[in-house]
Amino acid sequence: MICQFQRTIKNEIEIKGIGVHSGEITKIRLIPAKENEGINFIRKDVIIPAKIEYAHSFDFATSLYKDEVSVKTVEHLLAALYFTGIDNLYIEIDNEEMPILDGSSKGFVDKIKEAGILTLNEEKIYAVLDRYIKVELGDKYIEAKPSDNLKVTYKAEYNNNIIGNKSFTYVADNKDSFMGVYTARTYCFLEEVEYLKSIGLAKGGSLENAVVFSNDKVLNAEGLRFEDEPVRHKVLDLIGDLYLLGYPLIAEILSFKGGHRLNAEFVRTLLSEKAISLKYASEIYNPDKLAVNF
Repeated sequence: MICQFQRTIKNEIEIKGIGVHSGEITKIRLIPAKENEGINFIRKDVIIPAKIEYAHSFDFATSLYKDEVSVKTVEHLLAALYFTGIDNLYIEIDNEEMPILDGSSKGFVDKIKEAGILTLNEEKIYAVLDRYIKVELGDKYIEAKPSDNLKVTYKAEYNNNIIGNKSFTYVADNKDSFMGVYTARTYCFLEEVEYLKSIGLAKGGSLENAVVFSNDKVLNAEGLRFEDEPVRHKVLDLIGDLYLLGYPLIAEILSFKGGHRLNAEFVRTLLSEKAISLKYASEIYNPDKLAVNF
């Protein structure tokens, strides 16, 4: 199916779960939206658009902020909306942090499929990269070049035999690639846990919602879903953060050791340097490559 038109969901749906950092239970409600309304979070009657200008915190997650109201850890849901081709949606949230579910985007994707997809009457709009661009932060960088598709590669560099220097590439029109990203779980190292708790984070973290490494061992009884699951999850995080452009991006991207802070800086740079053009689906060559993934 060519993703030519904007989408929302057919029916409202609720999702409930614990926040990985807050440790508090959160209930969210996904509500259909009209054409060109975009993705918006609603908390305490404040509407916070899912756009980079409202992103303000990137320590171990991406948070949005407006009028003294925050919504935290939004990247997994945003990735799920990208994967399901949702352009317009309201997300009501009754607490500060999004539910972590199993640590991937799978729970969100499954619920969106359950709600059903509604095709709207306006053409889908894409953000198309016009020229090469590179953003650096210390020894980390993201570089991108024009493409007729979204292709995202993440390269890791860990002093760990399981993750090591692995890399993974997501290609938008490759279903196997999609399946291997949206189900990849977040992860941490056991030695990090006490530090995270000391700064008020990871209060809701467990082996039910994160992969935990101790040296070169995986502590989760079921092991990894993929041998390179952590790298795949980094791709998931990047795709979620990229959706803060407000539109799906068409570009070929390489991230080396990147994280949420660098992802956000990359998105800001695309806008500040006017490196992207907004185009309707009908203006894009070979729209078959822009297929929805399910």
